[in-house]
Amino acid sequence: MKNYICPKCNGYLSIDNEIIFLTKNNKGGSAIVLLSAELGDYSFRKNDSVDFKSGDHVNFICPICYENLNAEEYDEKNLAKIYMVDNNGKKSDIVFSKVLGEKCTYTIHEDGIEAHGDHKDAYIDKF
Repeated sequence: MKNYICPKCNGYLSIDNEIIFLTKNNKGGSAIVLLSAELGDYSFRKNDSVDFKSGDHVNFICPICYENLNAEEYDEKNLAKIYMVDNNGKKSDIVFSKVLGEKCTYTIHEDGIEAHGDHKDAYIDKF
């Protein structure tokens, strides 16, 4: 099982096959969001009363230390970052779009970069 970890506090963000975040969109709406932990699967769960729309910029916040998870070294406005540790103990940066509906995720590790999703070319030049 892969573990997903906050890069700020090293707290564990995943349970089973979901990653837990606090979120807030650019219109002030906020919610706990559960993202699929499978790279390339862009399904998520949130409370139905929260009005998030395609194109919204969503800030991802660690539910443990409350730090913003912006990927400052790549693109603070549009990308977020967490760590993934695989079954062999290999650690990778997981960078993903903060724009709702934009399907792009990047796995950055010592062997290079893997891009996932329909919009994977959107930010590849940032790395």
